[in-house]
Amino acid sequence: KPVLEMIGERLPNTLLLMITAELLIIILSITIGLYSALRPYSWFDNVVTSLSFVGYSMPVFWLALMLMYIFAVNFRRWGLPYLPTVGMFDPAIGKTPAELIKHMVLPVATLAIISTAGYSRFVRSSVIEVLGEDYVRTARAKGLRGMVVVFRHALPNAALPFITIIGLEIPFLLAGAVVTERIFAWPGMGRLFIDHIERADFPVLMGILMLIAFAVVIFQIITDVVYSFID
Repeated sequence: KPVLEMIGERLPNTLLLMITAELLIIILSITIGLYSALRPYSWFDNVVTSLSFVGYSMPVFWLALMLMYIFAVNFRRWGLPYLPTVGMFDPAIGKTPAELIKHMVLPVATLAIISTAGYSRFVRSSVIEVLGEDYVRTARAKGLRGMVVVFRHALPNAALPFITIIGLEIPFLLAGAVVTERIFAWPGMGRLFIDHIERADFPVLMGILMLIAFAVVIFQIITDVVYSFID
């Protein structure tokens, strides 16, 4: 098969998994990080900080296997509704939206837990730093409401470093999550890459790496443009 044809078959599967995970990561990171920044050193902040260190320290393969053990093996043993662990759908049922969602839960959770743990701490520190700036104190001195100050003045500028990280990470979504896709037998780009490394199939590997390199350049330009709108 031509390399582009092979990539074209796997890329939609990877994008389905990775975009879902990335949207979840962004929403959770901003929500948790902002709430912690507005209540620093509260019980919520301390609990989230502790859980973040634990979550960020867990290896991807270990977390994936633990989620499979709890929500697939043990839930089935206990007679509870359990989650599937491999593939995109049950061949006996077909590729329905319900089957896709059910098969995406564990791999998306694996990706989201580790990234959210790190990114939420990053958002927290950025927001706390910005809240101490002169323009934020000026906005408060003018009598603006607290939420207006946070969402109109503080958060956009605090989000700039976070946007940098997301801009760097998005191109690698095209490559897929190598470990996660392999463990959950998800037929995406990451699994394609590993399978063809084992076969020493260099044309496929070169095609995937060229796609990533091109995406890095494009998304860095987009990130720079987004700065001008957010700042």
